[in-house]
Amino acid sequence: MTQQEAPVNNTPFSSEELEHFEERLNEELEDAEEKINSFEDRLSEIESKLDDTTSSSAHHQGNIASSEEEREKYYSMIEKQKEKIEEIKMAKDRIETGNYGVCDVTGDPIKKERLEIKPHARYSVEAVKSANNVEANTEINVNEPV
Repeated sequence: MTQQEAPVNNTPFSSEELEHFEERLNEELEDAEEKINSFEDRLSEIESKLDDTTSSSAHHQGNIASSEEEREKYYSMIEKQKEKIEEIKMAKDRIETGNYGVCDVTGDPIKKERLEIKPHARYSVEAVKSANNVEANTEINVNEPV
């Protein structure tokens, strides 16, 4: 392990709690993988229908557009699940390095209740609210007349 990868044990959780969260992360990982498989199956069905539809001039262009839109929706949902899988893997790495449950922004502990809902969370609720307020204020300033 390099200096950065060495466990630092900043986590506010006990070994038992970390084990619980690792199980939750594994459940989330399995769920995301199942969703990707389901979405890919549905996408294959749509693409098969789309191939049939585009090869026949008797089909209405509106149906083709609807199929294209649905196809794009599934591609987007697959991408979101892949992003979630990456976040889950990073959370599992944080368990290994002793940083699980520590906010990436504030360095404060992330509340256990938040991690129960989103075990791969990297930020505390306070950090998210603060970031949202900064974004809201920035938008207001940008839109103000000069």
